[in-house]
Amino acid sequence: MSIELSNALVVVALVSAMSLVLGGGDRVFPVIAAVAVVIEALIAFGIITFAVVKFRIDVILPALLVVSGLVCWSRASAKGASSAATALTLVGFMQLLSALGVLH
Repeated sequence: MSIELSNALVVVALVSAMSLVLGGGDRVFPVIAAVAVVIEALIAFGIITFAVVKFRIDVILPALLVVSGLVCWSRASAKGASSAATALTLVGFMQLLSALGVLH
């Protein structure tokens, strides 16, 4: 059994987003991140598909992760929240670079 890197990154982002949502405090940006990463997970595991030509969902969702992760990181005061926001931001940044063709 092997796990692809993209699926592992989605799982890390999902755990990080759920940690931020359940952590308390202002939950607007953690919920945005959670919704984006749940949609990514559903796409990554083949549960749903999107066929939208006008919008690049593979760029929009990671961009949402990066922005919401940075906002959560800047507001984090606890070590756990800071670590979760950092992981979320890094995963989103890696996915964004991959979607833009920089990491290929």
